[in-house]
Amino acid sequence: MTSQEREKITKRMLWIIPAMILCIIGDYCMGLEPKNSTAISFMISSGWLTITDWRIALSNIGGLIGTVLYMVAALAFVRYLNEKLARCGDKWSRRFLKLYIAGLYWGCMVFIYFHLACGTLIHNYNVIYEAAQGDTARAVAAWNRSYTVQAVPYWVSFVVLGITSTGGWIAIILRGVLPLKKLWVLAAPLLVAVIGFLLEWILPLPFNGFASGFESFGWIVMFLGGIQAIKIDERTDNR
Repeated sequence: MTSQEREKITKRMLWIIPAMILCIIGDYCMGLEPKNSTAISFMISSGWLTITDWRIALSNIGGLIGTVLYMVAALAFVRYLNEKLARCGDKWSRRFLKLYIAGLYWGCMVFIYFHLACGTLIHNYNVIYEAAQGDTARAVAAWNRSYTVQAVPYWVSFVVLGITSTGGWIAIILRGVLPLKKLWVLAAPLLVAVIGFLLEWILPLPFNGFASGFESFGWIVMFLGGIQAIKIDERTDNR
C-alpha cells in the first residue's frame, strides 16, 4: 500500500468523528432523563415520559446521517485491515481479524436500526401511556406486546455487534495484529460505555443518562487507534 493510499484511508476514517457526534446527540436525545426517574419494568423508565417527539425525531435523523458517514469511515478502515489480513500468517490472529472486519461491516447495517428501534420503543410507550389515560399497568402490558416482535432482532443485533467489534478489537490488540500498545484495548466501544456508567455512578449529576453517548464515543477513539496504527506502519515501511 502506497503512502498516498494510506493518506486517503486515514482521511476517510476521520469521517467517524462527525458520524459518531451525530449518534452521540441522538443517544442523549433518547437517554437523558430527570434524576428521579425510576425503572417501571425490565426496560421501561418513568423518565421516558419526559422524552418529547422532537427528541426522538432528531435522534432518528442523526442516526441516519451518522450511519452513512460511518460507512465511509468503516469501509476505508476495512481496506487497510484486509491488507493486514493478507500478510497475517497466524491462524488465530487471522480469525480474530476477520471477526473484527465482520463487526465493522455489521455496524453499517445496524447503527440506524438501533436508533430507530430504541426511539420507536420509547415513542410507543409514551403514545400507549396517553391512550391508556395514565394507567401504567395497562401501558406496560400493551408496550410489552409491541416490544415482543422486536426483541429477538434487537438483542441479536446488539450482541453480534458487541462480540465482533469490541471482542474483535480487544483480540487483535492483545495479539499484536495492529502495532498499538495493549492499553488501546480500552478503546473498545463497550469498555468505553462501562467507563461512562462508572462515571455516572460516581459523579453527583443532576440527571440520569450521562453514559448514553459513551459507546458511540468509543467508536471515535477506536478509529483514532486505527489511524495511529496506519501511521506507525507507514513509518516502519519508510525505514
